[in-house]
Amino acid sequence: RGWGENRELRWKSGREGGKREYITGMSHILGKRSAVSVHNAQRAKEQSSFFRFNYTRTSSSLPKLDLHVIPVWQKGITGKGVVITVLDDGLEWNHTDIYSNYDPAASYDFNDNDPDPFPRYDSTNENKHGTRCAGEIAMRADNNKCGVGVAYNSKVGGIRMLDGIVTDAIEASSIGFNPEHVDIYSASWGPNDDGKTVEGPGRLAQKAFEYGIQKGRGGKGSIFVWASGNGGRQGDNCDCDGYTDSIYTISISSASQQGLSPWYAEKCSSTLATAYSSGDYTDQRITSADLHNECTQTHTGTSASAPLAAGIFALALEQNPDLTWRDLQHIVVWTSEFDPLANNPGWKRNGAGLMVNSRFGFGLLNAKALVDLADPATWKHVPEKKQCIVRDDSFQPRCVKFYSCCSICLELKATGEITIEIPTKACAGQENAVRSLEHVQVEASIEYTRRGDLHITLTSPAGTSTVLLAERERDTSSNGFRNWDFMSVHTWGEDPAGTWTLKITDTSGRMENKGRILNWKLILHGTSEKPEHMKKPRVYIPYNAVQNDRRGVEHMDDMMEVSASPT
Repeated sequence: RGWGENRELRWKSGREGGKREYITGMSHILGKRSAVSVHNAQRAKEQSSFFRFNYTRTSSSLPKLDLHVIPVWQKGITGKGVVITVLDDGLEWNHTDIYSNYDPAASYDFNDNDPDPFPRYDSTNENKHGTRCAGEIAMRADNNKCGVGVAYNSKVGGIRMLDGIVTDAIEASSIGFNPEHVDIYSASWGPNDDGKTVEGPGRLAQKAFEYGIQKGRGGKGSIFVWASGNGGRQGDNCDCDGYTDSIYTISISSASQQGLSPWYAEKCSSTLATAYSSGDYTDQRITSADLHNECTQTHTGTSASAPLAAGIFALALEQNPDLTWRDLQHIVVWTSEFDPLANNPGWKRNGAGLMVNSRFGFGLLNAKALVDLADPATWKHVPEKKQCIVRDDSFQPRCVKFYSCCSICLELKATGEITIEIPTKACAGQENAVRSLEHVQVEASIEYTRRGDLHITLTSPAGTSTVLLAERERDTSSNGFRNWDFMSVHTWGEDPAGTWTLKITDTSGRMENKGRILNWKLILHGTSEKPEHMKKPRVYIPYNAVQNDRRGVEHMDDMMEVSASPT
């Protein structure tokens, strides 16, 4: 997958909750996705009547905020033996809340080409981001400093790669750093969240992802955790971010202390799950380690959520080091919780009975349920991955603007629509037959005069409608999409056999718009047999109940969005 419009090089900027600090003279910006209040481990255990690991609940009217990490700690699972590295702007490894867990073998400086990832200090403390993210994961317990990391006995490293020009080669070197030693890579950055950029990994970075999946962790696959993006206020859509849109990354979104989707969060069909972070300006923010051996209480954005997820995944890998990258994605899907986020619009039940939302993926991470399901005494590895590619060799390019009366392309009507029906047996009878879905990709090339006016939906044979691309008002580009992979996890667990429907529309009313879809293919990822844990339906139970607000599976249908429009 290409980088999009800006192939030659990219630049980074700091971000706190969507506020962008531009670097003078740099034309293209690569954004950090700015980490959840963590408190001393012993104090958390002593005051377990409410969850101090993420937020101190200051009012009984607020939802109980719980990622259920403390029960995992109480089992003695704290991340021992697991190595995480933070791909960012450096790591203040001598910070007293980090030093004892610092791992030089998981660290490097690709900006200055030396082994020391220590951040560059300046008057604005611009390069604080990586240290804050690392603190969430691995701050020491019981030392009365800033707080305690999710996996406070794990080892953490830092890759300094965002403090300057970010080339494809630097990204590849960072993503592919020491994959036999590093278990989890946490990344809280991506293409500019400006509502008009379409970019993904370059050729070298893509190869690094593939190598990590195939060879990392002794062939079990590197774990790549990615923040989903902070472009909500700009009308951005993370389906246009090729890092979060990759099948190889676990894309993590955010929920506020109110249990709502924050103002900075982006919607897309590739998000797998959610962790807590900041919300409105009056909401609590995130406490973590900070530069100059200090602490911060102001870390924010989806960058807060991805390291939390990385820490939770470290707990799972301590419980079961043999988990593959696909095992972990399945466990995330099967244990993430709908209930604490149920008051948000957009929830739907897919054809496999799973609740999913373009804002939150399959819901809020539940560390206890995740670690319990990963128990090596009971967990059965998911079957071998299969890939079935569906294409129509007779397909002819179709215009996006047309009159229904005519077969010729007319470029004057601004309410056009293309519908492509895709019947498939999902490679039945072949070695690569898919009977139970994981990821679905639509790879397409589309020419269009105003890319941001396009709206693309995909409907599965089971009737699950997913928005692969929503309109982006700021995207005025005429570059369209070239072999772009639109990825969705919303049909996870469904049987893909039957007729899929791909619909491309423009309801902008801009009469000058015109274009055509040049080619497409449907890529089905999954297994030839249903994974063991999916042979019985997922059962949803009340979670994080507060006062009399008890939402169970019996009420879910009433709470789902009744609108016919897919999300």
